[in-house]
Amino acid sequence: MPSKLTVDPFGAALEIESDESILQAVLRQGRFVKYGCKHGGCGTCRAELISGECRLSDQTSFSLSDADRSAGIVLMCSTYVDAGDVVVDVGATMDLTEEEFSAGQLIVESDAVVSAIEHLTHDIRVLHLDLPAGTPMHFAPGQYAELQVPGTATAWRSYSMSSLPADANRLEFIIKIIQGGQFSSPMEKFEVGSVVRVRGPFGQFGIRLSHRPIIMVAGGSGMAPIRSMLRHMVASGNKRPVTFFFGARTERDLYLTSWLNGLQDEHEWFRYVPALSDVELGESEWAGHRGLVTDVLDGVLEMPLRNYEAYLCGPPQMIDAAIATLIRRGCRDTHIYFDRFVPSG
Repeated sequence: MPSKLTVDPFGAALEIESDESILQAVLRQGRFVKYGCKHGGCGTCRAELISGECRLSDQTSFSLSDADRSAGIVLMCSTYVDAGDVVVDVGATMDLTEEEFSAGQLIVESDAVVSAIEHLTHDIRVLHLDLPAGTPMHFAPGQYAELQVPGTATAWRSYSMSSLPADANRLEFIIKIIQGGQFSSPMEKFEVGSVVRVRGPFGQFGIRLSHRPIIMVAGGSGMAPIRSMLRHMVASGNKRPVTFFFGARTERDLYLTSWLNGLQDEHEWFRYVPALSDVELGESEWAGHRGLVTDVLDGVLEMPLRNYEAYLCGPPQMIDAAIATLIRRGCRDTHIYFDRFVPSG
């Protein structure tokens, strides 16, 4: 039997099951709160636990300080009800109006059919899924969906859409193959016609409406939301300057190069800057930038970045280094948006 979940200061009475987090319960019932990674890494979905017996997953260890815990602060994505009813308050932890909370977003859950699998590199795949007619997933560029792990009922993995949002019945995901990964490993055996359970959209990572020029930084499969954003910007006639820095280890780890170079040739507002971190002089004919993408970012952008906006997608270490560089160069932290990609496979 579900417990009662009350979200203050809005006094919203919801149901919560024993196996779902507070965040899952809120989103499932069409309400909106601020969140990011959904696995305890970003600290966005902070709330004050007013009452109730709850347990926190160990994923919150780096996002909540001892002072936070003493003050009753929890992360909604990593907090589960042990017994009875629970009350949380987001009034002091989120800048959120009652209108925003009530608006929510329609979460779709449906079987989808594999229409194609592309091999982009030795360990990067593009998974194409078709949703049934009449069951579109309307998402904003930068959002993600959850794909159910084959053979399980409760295990899901999160992947950002790389497709154009206008194609709401056709979803595309850029997925890195991780040895032993619960989803990516069995995905290697998918065929056209295989069925995958999908639900979404989730997340708040996406292009803000403004006049500011844009810096984008990604590594690995972090290109997925960037690709969706760029596709949308092209379709909507964007004029804002965009510089996209992509970090890879070696040349064999670069992908979608022809598409990115084509964008650069066709649109004067776009610039593509790839960087290789594991290529030494004399070992390769690579004539581009060498070193960590965050170091290349610092060297290529000579101007102050006070009026810039930045979008970062990739491993936590890359995100942290990029944020430090951007702030040091004058970019305001309130103009830096990111999606940490924590490998789970």
